Amino acid sequence: MHRVNQAVSVLPGGVPSPTRRQPPTLAAYEHFRLDRQGMLVSPKTLDYYDGMVLPFLRWVEADGVQRFEALDVSRLRVYRAQLATRPGRRHGQPLQPKTILESHRAILCFLRWARREGYHVDGRILELTAPRVPDKEPTVYHIAQVRKVLAACNPAVPTEDLVVRILVGSGLRRAEICGLAVLGPDGLSDVMTDSLGRGRVELRVRWDAGAKGRKSRRVPITPKLAAAIKRYEARHRPETDLSQLLINGRGASYQGPGIKAMMDRLTLRTGFRVQAHAFRHTFATVAAKLGWNFEHLRAAMGHSDYGMLQRYVRLATERDLGPRADWLELIASNPAMEWN
Repeated sequence: MHRVNQAVSVLPGGVPSPTRRQPPTLAAYEHFRLDRQGMLVSPKTLDYYDGMVLPFLRWVEADGVQRFEALDVSRLRVYRAQLATRPGRRHGQPLQPKTILESHRAILCFLRWARREGYHVDGRILELTAPRVPDKEPTVYHIAQVRKVLAACNPAVPTEDLVVRILVGSGLRRAEICGLAVLGPDGLSDVMTDSLGRGRVELRVRWDAGAKGRKSRRVPITPKLAAAIKRYEARHRPETDLSQLLINGRGASYQGPGIKAMMDRLTLRTGFRVQAHAFRHTFATVAAKLGWNFEHLRAAMGHSDYGMLQRYVRLATERDLGPRADWLELIASNPAMEWN
């Protein structure tokens, strides 16, 4: 499930008073949340449901709807229409289409669960067509842009250069790069160098350290990137009892907001927008150009199917991203060719 950056605001109507008896719809949501928690979904996923489903339930309650029997399809239509025109909390701009789509999906996920549990849910709601979202082209950087970002990294902050190199060289997400450890719970480093003699190094993305969907995976990286990580460990990483690889200037491990703030600083220095997720798109597109097959690319990206990979293959066909030799300094060559 995709996490959105901006939770849906509660629409006008107020929040139920804690002194009143909890409406059946909100009691059912607590049941739903406990059920998901028992299924071991991540805390981020639980926060996602809270940010998407609770505003809807509180909005309909303010309109007098407290039971599923009174919740018909027209209520959800009106709610979605108001979301589409209501200014967001952060910048006063209308919510992004993706946010409205995620709200729709989360609410329907809850209502499908409610129907399976025996609540009387209007079947027409479950058949409601999802909002249309523009098919935006992912941001993919040319090698010249990557070089410009690397040149803009502050030499006094060694983590900046290293974070950019890991992002573009592995396609990790923000939470995943923050979860990389010098020593994992099993006593092993997340930089797997067992096959270094054959020129192969892997980053281990652990299920308990930010991997999306709690799905562990290995990502091939260049020996040059592995050397940069080890150099940071030996020369620049502060002395700490923390297991995480990346430590900020305050002696704490990096978290998602810290990576975003770093990208914002690089945006100001380079003059174009620098995003951690754009490096992920770049990695996948370049890997496709380098000849990675679908299975290697799917495994490295952590996707459950091949659908998303089609976009990267198309971009690899259409885009000129710079000389192959330059990219081979940053991204591992075709893993299928490394077996001997």
